Amino acid sequence: LEPVFASNEEYEAWKERISRHKMISSGLKAGTQDVFIGIDSGSTTTKIVVLDEDSRLLYSYYNIIGGNPIKAVEEGLNQLNDECLKQNAVLNIKGSCSTGYGEDLIKAAFNLNHGIIETIAHYEAAAFFDPDVDCILDIGGQDMKCIRIRNHSVDSILLNEACSSGCG
Repeated sequence: LEPVFASNEEYEAWKERISRHKMISSGLKAGTQDVFIGIDSGSTTTKIVVLDEDSRLLYSYYNIIGGNPIKAVEEGLNQLNDECLKQNAVLNIKGSCSTGYGEDLIKAAFNLNHGIIETIAHYEAAAFFDPDVDCILDIGGQDMKCIRIRNHSVDSILLNEACSSGCG
């Protein structure tokens, strides 16, 4: 295979280009804030984010599931509650969504508004940073996916053929 970067200059240019694609983080603030909560209940880890109406990151949580996805989400939400109390912040939750292997379980357990298929969640997130994204690689805890994008929609997905128990 040809190298991904033919020179140090190409590599440095790539690092510069991708460094512009960052979430703006503003953190929780005192008072009432309108927010959206997203929960990714994966095969090995749980991720929780809280965004404001301008897509600024107010809170994030990442932890292993340890065989109990509901407990992992509960711990993350309890930590969010603790942060809100410290900051004297009140969250007006305008919407909530789950994704990942535990999408349906977490949606039902925590009475979330929506669930979204993981590949679509990946595309939406990638398109937020680069509307012309054409390929997404997802190196997860149990599988790896190559998601090909054509005309701003998922065109095909390649998946490793067997659970590799920790490829992420």
